[in-house]
Amino acid sequence: MRKGGRSLRNLGRPAGLEDIIPFHLELNGNREAVVEGCCGVLEYDDGVVRVKTRRQVIRFTGRGLVIRCLTADALVVAGYITGIEFMV
Repeated sequence: MRKGGRSLRNLGRPAGLEDIIPFHLELNGNREAVVEGCCGVLEYDDGVVRVKTRRQVIRFTGRGLVIRCLTADALVVAGYITGIEFMV
C-alpha cells in the first residue's frame, strides 16, 4: 500500500519498533485515519469501524465511514470521523 510515494509500512519509523509500540495511528484532519499494525476488522458499517491491534481495539465513529485501503497489517478509514476510542 502506497500513499504519497511512501510505503505505509515505512513512515519514518525505525525497524523493530513494532515490538515496543503495537500500532501507529495517523490522522489527516477528521476525514482520514491511517492505522498500521492492525490485526483485523471487527466491525464495519457507515457509522462505526472497529479495528483489532495487538493489544487493544480502536473504534472509529462518524458518518459515511469507509475502509479505503486494507492490507494484512494496515488500513485507511475515510469519512467524517467524529470519535476515536481506544479499548483494552
